[in-house]
This record gives sequence, structure tokens and C-alpha cells, in this order.
Amino acid sequence: MDEIRSRLRSDDLLAKITDPEDVVRKIIPKRGSIAFAGMAGTSYPKVIPRALAEYADKLGEKFDLIVYSAGTCGVDHEESLARIGIRRRYPFGASAEVTRRLVNMRSYHVTDMWLYEYSSWLRRGVFLRKLGGIDVAVIEVTGFHGDGAVLGLSVDATPALVDAAEKVVLELSIAKPYLYGLHDIYATRPGDVIGIRDVLDRVGDSVLKIPRSKLAAIVISDLEDQRGHYTAGGGLDVKVVENLIDFLSKEVSNDPNLKSEYFTLQPAAGPIASLLADKIIELDVDLRIWGEVASVRWIRHLGDKVRGLSSAVIFTLPGDEKLREYLYENINEIRRYAVLRPYEIMNNPQIISRFIHVVVQQAIEVDIYGHANISHIGGRIYGGVGGSGDHAKPSYLTIIALPSITSRGLPRIVPVTPHVDIVEHDVDVIVTDQGWTDLRGLSPIERAKAIIDRCAHPNYKDLLWKYFDEVIAKREGHQPVDLIKAYEFFQNFSKERS
Repeated sequence: MDEIRSRLRSDDLLAKITDPEDVVRKIIPKRGSIAFAGMAGTSYPKVIPRALAEYADKLGEKFDLIVYSAGTCGVDHEESLARIGIRRRYPFGASAEVTRRLVNMRSYHVTDMWLYEYSSWLRRGVFLRKLGGIDVAVIEVTGFHGDGAVLGLSVDATPALVDAAEKVVLELSIAKPYLYGLHDIYATRPGDVIGIRDVLDRVGDSVLKIPRSKLAAIVISDLEDQRGHYTAGGGLDVKVVENLIDFLSKEVSNDPNLKSEYFTLQPAAGPIASLLADKIIELDVDLRIWGEVASVRWIRHLGDKVRGLSSAVIFTLPGDEKLREYLYENINEIRRYAVLRPYEIMNNPQIISRFIHVVVQQAIEVDIYGHANISHIGGRIYGGVGGSGDHAKPSYLTIIALPSITSRGLPRIVPVTPHVDIVEHDVDVIVTDQGWTDLRGLSPIERAKAIIDRCAHPNYKDLLWKYFDEVIAKREGHQPVDLIKAYEFFQNFSKERS
């Protein structure tokens, strides 16, 4: 109890401590809407989702909820939500196979969207006008300081969710240390010129201010985040990163803009992003991280190769737990070089465009013209491949990085991708385990030749050249496409692909 008292620092807050089942029975509506914070398997609610699932199981009947998420949470979180009864969800949280299965079975409606737009919709009342308000927002905190809550290693959309909610339930994590001083909480407003010129500039509050009239309950959590959404990376990922470093090294030596103090990197999430953090010391340049997400591996370079880091979340891959513990133990030093902010700042095009911003975006597949699919496989939503589409358009340089084949040996460079998330206008470079190609200034036909020649896997080059040659011979147009021929390409391995 002494630990809890030291975190809450107030008898009024201690009086808010509530049993999780009482929260479910008395605060969360059977039919309504609920929001959960957390991103990249980090600092997400665990106690209330579990209590909701257990309550639904005990009653033998489902809730009927609209669920607002802030990103990909742990498998335990998703498995609990799968049991409670959802009718609609924003956006798609893809951290568990059970979630993908339910969505692809169309068990409930899902709208996936870029997270800057999502935060903006929350702020500007779009969801409120279309669907009604958020009844309850559930967020994880590590304590209180003054008049505000101290968040964990993820800020994500938490401020916007809290502002949009009628009531707030806090999960006080005593499994994590008190992380005061790491955050910069700022709410954007129309017409606002945000005063950030450097990744370490702070313009907001170090705590999340929650009106006491909204604070409905506090539950105590001793549960750790479940990691495992991303793997540690394999041989193909390593080769992709080696080629990525090769491209960046050449670019740094040739482009004086990348020697500027405004050179920032959005490293994405997942295995390629974490492996990139291991190899970044090979670049002959200092850089700054400005990203939707950042691996905990980057903290090893803070104050040295990496002059500063700003992100919406610092996530941990399996095997990186000691680095997370190092962050916890050295939080006073780390916060000199790292800041956590909400999506509405990290993904804001106004700020991104001030930097010489280089984006690394992973993908499921790209087509021969450079259109990137980062969310669907054969019409089935997958998501969670790592990156941020919000950063692609306002960036100085957008790099799509992916293995040339899947783990089952299927091609990821294809004639036509059936789903496009990032259009070729916003794709500057493609990097695979086979090599890299700089697409800037090339026509669509030149792009196709370069992608097939330098990025496609040898097992599929002949099929891609066959498609390309036949399309060029038979079709006119600036960017010719033959859907029948593209279908024939996919028919070679349609069963495996689906």
C-alpha cells in the first residue's frame, strides 16, 4: 500500500481505487463505447479488458460496444476483447490472430485509418457527431505528479481519447516504475503554430491533466505488457537492413541536407526497425529520431550517434527486456535525450515538413510501379507491419523496406497490388534483401524496370519481366496495367497466397 500511496500522492485519489469487477458493473455500459490507450504492445490496459471478458463469460451474454483503440496492444488485451462483444472498432488493432480472424469474418465493422487523422477526428468531434460520445476511456498510468497523471512508455492517442471521453478509468501500473519527466503533452488546435523546431523542444505539459469530474475509478495493475507482436527478425530482414544502410551511407555522402541538424529519421516498428538501430553506427552522420514509434534499442545511442529521440511510444521486442530495464533505471539521464508525445504532434505534417525527414516504412508488398500495400493480404486485413503512412507524404525521403519474398517463399514484388495504402507518388526508394533502387525522377516505365531488376527475388524475375514485356507490347498509357495478366501471375501460387 505504501507503493500505491507514493504513486497517487493524494487521499482523494486513493479513495478512487475500485475493484475491477465493480468498474465493469457500475461504470462501463452494456451498450455504448469504450476507449483503450496503448500502442505497439506498450502501456496498454490489461486489468479492465480481462475483467470485462470474465464478466461477459459469467453472465453468459455479450456487451454491445464500439471500441476505440490507440494502436496495437498485447495479445492478452485482444483475446479479452474478442470475448466481450464488439459491434464496431476504430482503428484496426492487429496485434493478435484472434482479432484478424474476427475482422476478416466480418464479425464486426472496422475502419482503419492513419493515426494523425484519427486523433484529429477525436479532437474535432467527428466521431461524436457520427456515433455519439465515448462513454469511458481506460488508460494505464505510472502515478501522479501535481495535478496530472504520469503516463508510461506510450502516449499514443491518450490525450485525445481522454478529452473525448465522458469518464476516465485509470489502471495504475505498479509493475512499471514512476516515469515522470519523459512526456510532453500538447493538444493541437486549428490555426495553431506549434513551437517545435528541434526533436527535444518541449511545448506542453509533463503530465496528462484529467478533470477530477471525469475520473471515475482507479484500478491497480501488477501485470506486465505482453510482447510478441513483432519477431526479432531473420536472415532476410538482416539483409534488408544491410542494403538500407548501404543506400543511406551513399546518400549521406552525396546529399548535404542529410548532414544538417534538421536530419530526422522515422525508423518504423518491427524487426527491420530494431535491426536498423543496431547498424546505425555505420552511418557517418549524427541524426535525430522523430517517429510514430521507436524501438528501445535506440536508447543505446542517445547522446552519441543519436542526438535526440522523440516518439509516441518506445516499444520493446522479445529479447530487449534488459534495455527496457536500463531505460527504467536511468530515466533521469534518458529524459535529457528523449521525449514522448501524442500522435497529433509526432505525425503532424506541419512539424514533419520542418525537418529533413527520412521515413523507413515496411510493407507487405509493392507493385512494379512502387505502390505499397501495408495492410492487406489477399483481401484479408493484416496490418501492423511497421511504419507510419502519416509520415510518407510530408517527408523529404520515403523508403519502403521489405524482404523480396515471404517466409513461405512467395513474391512481395508483384505486377499489381490489390490494395494500396501508400501511392507511388510518395515512394522514393525501395529496399529489399536483393538490393535497392532510387526511384526519384523516374517515369513509371523506368520505375518498373528498376524495381524488377534490383529488388525482385530471382525466383520471380522471369515472371515479372514476362508480365512487363507483354503489358508494354499490348497496352498504351503512361502507367499501363493488365489486370488479366496480373491475375495470371497470382494464379501461379494463389492457394499459398490466400
